[in-house]
Amino acid sequence: MKTFGTALVVLCLLLSPPVVSGMTVLGDRELATFHAGSGVSQDITGTALVNVGSYWRQDTDTGNKIELNNIVWDNGSGGGFSFSTPVGDPVTEDIGTNADGRTYVDLHDSTQVSPRTFSSDLSFCGQPLGSLKVSDIVRTENNLIIGAHGGVDFEYKEKTDIGYAQYAYNNSLGDNPWTTPVETNFALDSLTLNGIHLCGSATGLPEADPHTWTYSGPFKIGDIAGANPAQIDIGTDASGVTSVRYELPMAGSIRVEDVNFGGSDFGPLALDGLTVHHLAIQFHP
Repeated sequence: MKTFGTALVVLCLLLSPPVVSGMTVLGDRELATFHAGSGVSQDITGTALVNVGSYWRQDTDTGNKIELNNIVWDNGSGGGFSFSTPVGDPVTEDIGTNADGRTYVDLHDSTQVSPRTFSSDLSFCGQPLGSLKVSDIVRTENNLIIGAHGGVDFEYKEKTDIGYAQYAYNNSLGDNPWTTPVETNFALDSLTLNGIHLCGSATGLPEADPHTWTYSGPFKIGDIAGANPAQIDIGTDASGVTSVRYELPMAGSIRVEDVNFGGSDFGPLALDGLTVHHLAIQFHP
């Protein structure tokens, strides 16, 4: 799951066992004296600045690629973003079995509550397609429940607030269109979404001043308690074609305070009470 990329790297480093001299091997009798309590919780403190030269996916038959180049994760000003956990809200990991006898891992990630910014150039089949920037991303109420049915069952929820997202589509690969604030940068050929909010529900009339809107609860993909989990399966049909299939039921609200395209203002966007009972996406070569 992409949302956990940086946080999981940090967690893996923090959880790596230190080298201790004089370690003793424990037998079954000694191990039987240890019991898990209420899962594991971790408080984390730190900052990170991520620079990646290129990330690409390639068609192995044709060699064609879709590429993200000059990737930067920072605090929006070139410095490191914080992944520290808030006081009283640690990262938690729990394993349990529900009434149906299915075992799940429950992961709560509180390392993404501080704002961070993503920017990158985009290229497809060697053709530059412009640049992307998503600024001031804040994720709260972030939780993943994951299990198995042969494939993968999961439920993922989070409340996300984003300052703005902009796709500048008429600049050459390697150009940096982000030298001025996005609000004054509409001279570029660009699509800009200001004030993006994914949540469980939103209040305030869509036609009202967006500053009066309020947001509560997390947007949710999958519903394990309702026996409608999101799923990932890989299989081969009778003709020998192997596919990846995603089932993505979801529920929540999506609001955008302002949409601007090429300098023209299109106003706010509201999708409230969104309920998708069944959404199947299948990929195959």
